[in-house]
Amino acid sequence: MLSLGFGLERLGLLVLRAPLLSLVVLLGLTAGGIYGMPLLKADDALSELFRSDSPEYRDYAKLSRLFPTSEYDILVVVEGPGLLTPEKLEKVRFLHLELEFADAVAGVLSMFSMRDPPDESGFPPPMFPDKLPTGDKFDELIQRVREHPLIAGKFLATSNKGGDLTVLVVSIDRQAMAEKGLGPSVREIQRIGREALAGTGLFVTFSGAPVMQLEIRDAIRHDRLAYNLAGLLVGVVICTLFFRRLSLVFIATVCPLVAVAWAFGLLGFMGQKLNTFINVIPPLVMVIAFSDAMHMVFAVRRRLQEGDDAWHAAHHAVRTVGPACVLTSLTTSIAMLSLTIADSALIRSFGFAGALATMLAFFAVIAIVPVASVLMIRDADKFRAGEAVRARGIRWLQDICIGFSDWLSERFGAVTAIGIVAIAAFSVMHVQLEPQYRLSDDVPRQNQSIATAAQLEEKLSGAHPLHIMIEWPADKTFSSPEVLAAIADAHRLHAAHPAVANVWSLETLRLWLRDIGVTDRETLERYVGLLPEHLTKRFINQEARAALVTGRLPNLEAGEAVPIMRDLDQQLEALRKRYPGFGFTVTGLAAVSALRSAAMISELNYGLLTAIAVVILLVAVSFRSLATAFYSIVPNLFPIVAAGSILYLSGSGLAYASVIALTVGFGLGVDDTIHYLARLRRERERAPGGGLAEAALATLRHLGPVLILTTVVLVAGLSVTLVSDLPSMRLFGKLTMITLVAALIGVIVILPAILLSFGRVIMKLTKA
Repeated sequence: MLSLGFGLERLGLLVLRAPLLSLVVLLGLTAGGIYGMPLLKADDALSELFRSDSPEYRDYAKLSRLFPTSEYDILVVVEGPGLLTPEKLEKVRFLHLELEFADAVAGVLSMFSMRDPPDESGFPPPMFPDKLPTGDKFDELIQRVREHPLIAGKFLATSNKGGDLTVLVVSIDRQAMAEKGLGPSVREIQRIGREALAGTGLFVTFSGAPVMQLEIRDAIRHDRLAYNLAGLLVGVVICTLFFRRLSLVFIATVCPLVAVAWAFGLLGFMGQKLNTFINVIPPLVMVIAFSDAMHMVFAVRRRLQEGDDAWHAAHHAVRTVGPACVLTSLTTSIAMLSLTIADSALIRSFGFAGALATMLAFFAVIAIVPVASVLMIRDADKFRAGEAVRARGIRWLQDICIGFSDWLSERFGAVTAIGIVAIAAFSVMHVQLEPQYRLSDDVPRQNQSIATAAQLEEKLSGAHPLHIMIEWPADKTFSSPEVLAAIADAHRLHAAHPAVANVWSLETLRLWLRDIGVTDRETLERYVGLLPEHLTKRFINQEARAALVTGRLPNLEAGEAVPIMRDLDQQLEALRKRYPGFGFTVTGLAAVSALRSAAMISELNYGLLTAIAVVILLVAVSFRSLATAFYSIVPNLFPIVAAGSILYLSGSGLAYASVIALTVGFGLGVDDTIHYLARLRRERERAPGGGLAEAALATLRHLGPVLILTTVVLVAGLSVTLVSDLPSMRLFGKLTMITLVAALIGVIVILPAILLSFGRVIMKLTKA
């Protein structure tokens, strides 16, 4: 059995030589892990998922560098009856002015930023005078506001039913926000909005990238504290009900806690950033560590019942179960490392962190279980006497497994046929899954940013910016006729697309001037010079010789958005030929998320298939048996296709969280399979003549209780993720639970049936 774990399980034998010294070392490592946990910093940037060396991301990075405020606005939406009355307009204008003084605000753009045509002095006065008019003059002003081309449909949506809505676009000074902090900056703006409109009957809500990032960060922190603790408590309660012995419950549950402290502490010391994916690691580590710890604890308990003292029971568990724990950790690490092939820095870092955390979970189990067993179970005779009363729950599981093994021995042919048909049907559904992603998938659904964005989509045609970035040669300026013509053509092309709305650019200003009878370039240049810098930086960067044409998209799935990007890019080919030396690029967070997500999800899926092949090969090498590798195929594949079929039947596709959940679930499903195959190997050595059928049923009776109890505890613990604020966490929890249950069915139902039906045939074929 030592060859199965490549000798790594010997660490458990090493700690048994000096339990007290080992305890001191373990406490020191745990204290270091706890110290390193606060070093983890949140990384909640919506674009981080797509950071890569791809052309799409390079274009987006260039956009962010040249136009830093282009996608980092806070959208303040004000809605309510009577919005366009003098009293309430004054309150909204007061809000505009108050927002200007917030620490992280570079400027505010709203309908109060608009100006009338130039007066006799040549200076354009503000559209809203310092003192609002009354009577007919006020009605005339409101009529001009409703018809103004730079306000209507852009900053103001009106309704005959009185449900008017206006949006204030708050430009953020990123450096100031970094110094003040994301949370304090966003909350200051939210406080100003609520206080300015208190008692007016108007409702104010907030959206935009900074608000979404803060909601993601708050949800991550809430999940980390609440759901991980709740999941652990659920596991403790169930373990207590079955074991009814605090020493065994403590040994089984302290391993996951220590493993999480080690993993997060090491990641903190390494400078790893905490994000929605890294937030998956605590439940992942708890599941892995608890699963292996339960196998070890069951082995210790069984040897104690058979007459061993605690030291010899722990020694036997390390020698017999430890090697399988090594192999399960290696296979799960391989599954996690398959994520590193993705062209996403965030997913690559998650794959590496997950593999590292998995191995740390193994070391925690192989070191803590022997030490805790020796130090906590001092009187083996007293332990055995108490088990006669306390182990009713375990004996109940054993009776179930004995009864099921007898049932299966008579019906294995039918079970095998049903299993094969189910795998075939599930596989057909699984391969039809398509990549599915939308930007809002990462944001807590019940929070206001999503609701506000949906409101903007309904009344102002979208909240997600999509840009055409135009770059021109060094011998031209923004007011050169050819540059203005290129911007105008790009603006018309963008505005003509049926999926794009609310298009803004330098051409918007030029058209407004033309409508009031001003067409000369000098006036255009003067107007651009009069505008505040935070506004001009939205559509022109004179030093970098670049301009933006910005439209808005609704919250589309990647499959719906990609054709739009492709279509726009194809239409821009005509402009690239018409303006040689110019650059025309479709970009923005909406663009890069749509274009990259489909490719990356497909890469992750292929990585999972690769991991399955590598794990099966590793099983063959570790067990030195091709037959064993064949046995592992069905129970390893069944959980993946079963969970995939659930996605297909529910009308869902493959999202990031679902592929990662399938990858994690595969790694955990392999754990059950390897423990079963390792025990099968021992039972064959015990069975007369090495009979495969007898060994398969004996393994089911021996290992079934621990597999069932482990799955029940893990599913119950993961169930708390279903009420997470993060959609990705809920999806991860749901699919991981499905794969765990399917893995249990694959190992205790389908695998024994296949061994009884085809075991001898497979052995003969692999030896031929």
